[in-house]
Order: sequence, then C-alpha cells, then structure tokens
Amino acid sequence: MCRFLLVRSKNKFRPEKLLQDFALMCKDSHAPDGDLQGDGWGIAVKYKEQRTNNKEQIWKTYKSLKPVWEERDKFQEFAETDIFVVHARSSGFLQHKGDIEYNQPFIQDELCFVFNGMIKGVKIGRKLSGKIGAQKIFSLILEEKKSNSIKDVLMNVDKLLLGNSEKIIGMNIAVVQENKFYILCEYEKNRNYFGVRYFQNDEMTLICSEPIGNYEWTIMKKGEVLSL
Repeated sequence: MCRFLLVRSKNKFRPEKLLQDFALMCKDSHAPDGDLQGDGWGIAVKYKEQRTNNKEQIWKTYKSLKPVWEERDKFQEFAETDIFVVHARSSGFLQHKGDIEYNQPFIQDELCFVFNGMIKGVKIGRKLSGKIGAQKIFSLILEEKKSNSIKDVLMNVDKLLLGNSEKIIGMNIAVVQENKFYILCEYEKNRNYFGVRYFQNDEMTLICSEPIGNYEWTIMKKGEVLSL
C-alpha cells in the first residue's frame, strides 16, 4: 500500500531532511504481502509567486516513476517552503504500473489530495471520473465539496464506501485546503501498517503513514476524521 507524508511549518524550511527520512521509511516498509512502495513517487510543494499585482500561493509538483529512495539526490533541489505533500506509490494492479498519470499528489480546485488503501468490490451507483481508485475517490471529493466542508465530505465518503464495498482493507485520505490538513483513517485491521500517524506542536504539523524521525507520534483511531 502507498505511503504519504504531509508537512506544514510555522517557518519556512528546506524539505530535504524530512524527504530523506520519508524515502528511507518507504524503502524499509513492506506491506503484509511483501509489496514495496516502488512504483514511483510525487511531491507537491507550495510556493509564493507573483501573479498580476499579488503574490499567490501556488502548488508546484514533481513526479517520477522511479522509487523515491532512488532519487534522494533530487531532494536538495526543492527550495524553502512552509508546506509540502509527498506520496510513494505501490500499485496493486500490473496494468496500472508505469503510468505517471496515476502518481499522486493530485491537485485540482486548490485542493491537494493523497490516498493510500485497498478497497474491493465498490458499487456506489454513480459514475465517477478517473481510471484508478485514487482518481475516482478524488473526483467524488470534488463533487461532494460543492455543498459540504472537507471534513464533512470525508465523513460522508467513509460512510458511503463502507456501506457500498465488499471489503475495505485500508482507506486513508488526506486533503489540503487553504493550508489546513484534513485526514480520514479507515482500515480493517493491522493499524501499525494500515493506520495513519500525526504530530503537532506550535511549530510544525506532520501526518505520515509510518513513523519517521524522533517525533512523538499519535496514531489515528479507526474511522477517525481530523482537521489539523
């Protein structure tokens, strides 16, 4: 199953150190079936850019089909920021490997989205855009957010997919809206692998699939939705 990391800081910082920690975690992480997070990776970094007469925050992305741990020399190229999102992909289907279109994070309507999970037999009776599960879930979120807050959207998505799927082995969703993090953690069992952790103090907020660094992580409860 994929791995992700979201970081927001009070002060600007260079992402390199946290990216190194994340890459090493991904290299050493193995799903219960032995699968690796080696099907590419992507990062979205927020920078301020001059647009017309104002400086606006803009997401800039980099994506690669190489395993994240094989591109550790790339991390030094990312400039100072106060927020970034990184995702390492593990494709569950052979036909979906090797296509950079499927690499996250996904950016649309000022939202930044990442997902990891495995859901079997989804039948919700509505057509969603996208070819793979992550794309379809993001399109569902984009539709639902037209009349709901992101936190309510994640609660609704959780309920909808729990009630209309044969089995949810894992379903973790993180969305960034206006620099705020919204997270859904859902899984069947084995929270050490399928769960989500977070750390927050006055200086920094981190959300990660597995522990990195020396932070005092808190693991989310099954079915919990947080805004941080």
